[in-house]
Amino acid sequence: MSVTSRSFTPTSGARTPPSDLRLLLLIARRSALESLRDRITLIMSLFFSLAFPIFMLLTVLRLQTSANDKAVEAGIAVYFLIIGLMPTTSAVGIASGQFAGEKEQGNLTPLLASPASNVAIYGGKVLGSIIPGILFSIVAECVYVGALAGLLGVGAVRHLPAALSFTMLALVPIVALFAATIASLISSRVRTFNTAQQVSGLVLLPLWAIVFGVAVKLQSWGDLALVALVVVLFVIDVILTIVSATTWRREEVLAQR
Repeated sequence: MSVTSRSFTPTSGARTPPSDLRLLLLIARRSALESLRDRITLIMSLFFSLAFPIFMLLTVLRLQTSANDKAVEAGIAVYFLIIGLMPTTSAVGIASGQFAGEKEQGNLTPLLASPASNVAIYGGKVLGSIIPGILFSIVAECVYVGALAGLLGVGAVRHLPAALSFTMLALVPIVALFAATIASLISSRVRTFNTAQQVSGLVLLPLWAIVFGVAVKLQSWGDLALVALVVVLFVIDVILTIVSATTWRREEVLAQR
């Protein structure tokens, strides 16, 4: 009797465990959805994404009457960074609560006891903390561009310096990821959410000053230098995130009392 191939087909028993990337994305999705349930965070995000861009146009840029002036165009481009970063400030508070806050509530232990790797847990927490802010930031930039076109005309948008505008937009997720990584790193090594939030605020305060200070200086940089800046900062972000994720140990979090 001939033996069919079915005889050699293994029976479906144990499931193949999900990959680290899939677990990371699942953790990020859960963290992002949880953060949107906080009413204060949601209200502030809506304010910074809908009302703040229009407020900036009506109070600051409306005083600029010549859209063809190079200095005015550069100033308008710089506001892409400011308007884009404001909705992402919530990422620091969310990231501060990813470890210390969830441990206080007793929600972290089941995740740490899961088969997910340290990299998947840490990376998912960081990604989940910036996703809501980035989405609201996209809305803010769209509102800004639409209001700008309505106030100064479509031509004003078309004549904006392309390289500077691209740099300002690219810096938004880069700075947000850096801030969230630092806040998550602090949150994973302290005991309470309040401590994580306070320490993160103190550590990141110089970052915001540097970012806005450098943004003003970028107006005088060449296009190639602007692209190089974005690439270098992105590489720094990736390295910092990988190093933070690989050096983080769940045992340290569980051992904290």
